[in-house]
Amino acid sequence: MSLGRQGAMYNRTCAPPRDGFETRNRLLAALPPDALLRVRSHFEPVALLPGEVLCEAGEKLKRAYFVEAGVVALMALFNNGITGVMGTIGREGMIGFGALTGNNTAFRRQVVHVPGSALAVEISQFRRALEERAALRALCEGYTRAFLGQVLQTIACNVVHSVEQRCARWLLFSHDRGDGETCAVTEELLARMAAVSEPAAVAVIRNLQHAGLIRCRPGMIAVVDRSRLEAAACECYLLDRGRYQRMPPDRDR
Repeated sequence: MSLGRQGAMYNRTCAPPRDGFETRNRLLAALPPDALLRVRSHFEPVALLPGEVLCEAGEKLKRAYFVEAGVVALMALFNNGITGVMGTIGREGMIGFGALTGNNTAFRRQVVHVPGSALAVEISQFRRALEERAALRALCEGYTRAFLGQVLQTIACNVVHSVEQRCARWLLFSHDRGDGETCAVTEELLARMAAVSEPAAVAVIRNLQHAGLIRCRPGMIAVVDRSRLEAAACECYLLDRGRYQRMPPDRDR
């Protein structure tokens, strides 16, 4: 494993079981043992299916999701039908920010971009757990601050940085959230995340592959040279990585 890989934003190993309960979600894995034992009975394992809409913007929140594998995107939908990615959530975080503020509606459309799995909890039970477990609330609030920082960073990034820099940034994000050296990214998905046209994303992928930084096959991209890919990305990747690294560490570290 390269030095760059060791500095990745997310721990890629599965947390060890505790009393028969195993979670790959970073927030839940960082809970103290007693808090985890008390909340685990409220969670239900669910599959995250490709393209699945977990909740529409403005709809009443029914569940919060702690992602264990895959990627969920918060999407902005405009009157002309165009959608834009506001931010993405992997196993480092959760979906259901409204529960922290008492808001009963979804902030934006929640769409599964990369299939995987999550631990879901009814929103009423989640609110109760936030009230009763200070450690859980602190973790979720810390994650929400880091996520909002990522969203604001992305707005500036889309204005200032080149297409190649933005695509490299999101390839690194996807690589951090996957298992092994490959990530489930298509040209269409990369274009959405980096806010570029699909032909532009295809051109960047072709150039990065020709330079030996990545290797492609249908629906998957393997990172061959992590350190050079980090050098090709804008500084936004490292800034976002720092935000998430300042969150409480995984319990197996």
